[in-house]
Formats: sequence, C-alpha cells, structure tokens
Amino acid sequence: MIKAVIVDDHIIFQQGVKALLEESNQITVIDTATNTADGERIIIGKQPDVCVLDISLAQGNGVELAERLRSRGYQGSIVMLTMHTELKIFKRASAIAKIDGYVLKLDASEDLVAAILGARKGQRFVSPAIAQEMAWESSRSEQESPLTIREQEVLTLVAEGHGSDAIASRLSLSKRTVDNHRANIKRKLGFNNSVELIRYAMDQGLLLDIK
Repeated sequence: MIKAVIVDDHIIFQQGVKALLEESNQITVIDTATNTADGERIIIGKQPDVCVLDISLAQGNGVELAERLRSRGYQGSIVMLTMHTELKIFKRASAIAKIDGYVLKLDASEDLVAAILGARKGQRFVSPAIAQEMAWESSRSEQESPLTIREQEVLTLVAEGHGSDAIASRLSLSKRTVDNHRANIKRKLGFNNSVELIRYAMDQGLLLDIK
C-alpha cells in the first residue's frame, strides 16, 4: 500500500482527493495539511511514499515546499496538483524541485492516481495539456531565445539572488559548470551586471510569482 500525504488549503477539495486516492485500494492517505509549514513538518516526520502538493497555498506555495523537502533529503515521490498551466511554474518545479508528476486539478479524477502509481515505478507523469504546450514551446525556443533551458534555469536563480554554490546544489551541478553558465548568459545577452539580468528575467517571465 502506497502511503500518501496531501497538502491543500481547500478542505473540501482536499477531502475529495483523499477519497479519490483511497478508492483506488492501492493508496492510503496517512495525513493532510493546509499550509507549507505543517506540510513540511508532517512529510519530513512521516516520510510518506508520495506527497501530493497544491501549488497555491494560503501560506507560501507548493513549489517552494517541494524545494525545501528535497533540500532536506526527502526521497519520496512529489506530485504537484494544481490549477496553474503556466509553463514557467512547471519548469521551475521540474528542474529545481525534481517533481515526479504534474497534474492539473481539472484532470485530477482521471490522472492523479495514474500519476502516483507511475511515480512509484519511476515514471514521470505530466498532464497532457502541459506536455502539449511544452512540445510547442520546444519547437520554437531555439529561434526565439538565445539561452538554453539550463541557462534559463541558472538565470532564474541568479535573478532571485542565489550564489553559484547554492545554484550548483539546487541543480545538481558543479560550481564550475554554474560559473560557466553565468559567463555564457552574460556573453549571449551582452549584460555586465545583475540588475540587467534581473530585468531580463522579469521581462521573460522567468521569475516565479504564484498567486
């Protein structure tokens, strides 16, 4: 039986998700939380096989919670359950929080159980609408952006004020590789200081602003 924890601040929806998971007869919900602080405490303390995290929470957000869980050594599966279809949020969760599934709330009844079962087998699940959008963006990204996907990830963290050591840790890279990415970003964009990088990141929608 797969042990799960749900973090969602809408109690009625949270209980609906719990019922949905337990109806599968393969998943049991061992606890729930409505905010990131309680969610982090419960997940680190109980080490469930999988945690289902909403992104928009009354206190903090699920992406930041997922990042903290990974930084504290949580090795279980993380499945994001969200109404957000913005690719910048999905990419941030994928690259830095190392999530195992991204399910839209509109598709939860069809996709959530499949995402969890797949995650436990090492399979990554992405809602079809997001996957389609990613494929479309990938087909045009090289023409429209001078930066690679990895360089965009590094730029996002630089713009948020993280140093090379912290970025290396988050992205599982060496500090030298991060420094090389930073140098390439400045060369490609023709920028010489952090203010210009931050302004560019904001213009490109790379900075996370979850409501």
